[in-house]
Amino acid sequence: MQQRILTVFMALSMLLVSTSGCIGLLQSREYMEHLRGDIKVKTQTETTTVEHFFNQAEVNREWNEKFTIDSEVTAIGVYFSTYFGGETVKELFEQLGVLDPREVEVTITDPLGTVQYNATRETSGSSPYVNIEPELDGKFASGEWNINIVGTGGGLFGEQDDFSLSVYVGRSCTIYPQDDMCVVD
Repeated sequence: MQQRILTVFMALSMLLVSTSGCIGLLQSREYMEHLRGDIKVKTQTETTTVEHFFNQAEVNREWNEKFTIDSEVTAIGVYFSTYFGGETVKELFEQLGVLDPREVEVTITDPLGTVQYNATRETSGSSPYVNIEPELDGKFASGEWNINIVGTGGGLFGEQDDFSLSVYVGRSCTIYPQDDMCVVD
């Protein structure tokens, strides 16, 4: 009986020693991959913001900003708000029989010149958050996008008109466990 157990032990030892080369490395690699953790996909957000407080009477003042879109962009969102201060000023315009000229208009165009967003605000408040839709293939036009803003407003007796525009650009990226950094592939 002892001879049979010794023979089985020797056979198993020889089998394990002879297979520990490639097969052993493969098992070790799989174990290490399991310990490393999973790759995660995350959305990284970049924001382009344009804000302005009117200090004096400014008529048809323009702002131009640009932001870049590439094939990794998964979402574009726009938030736009205005504040027109001084009900006294508004009442003064009405008493004079003049329409209140204060307004801010925002136009966002893609690299092909197509208008992707357009809004005009003539009163205080905020426009609903808008997601710009991608093209039919699910992608956005790559290149430089243009933000054009034209505003008329003023500041009087400590009251200032103002506006704020934020454009959010979301890109998909990969987080590798050993780096904990968002990498755009």
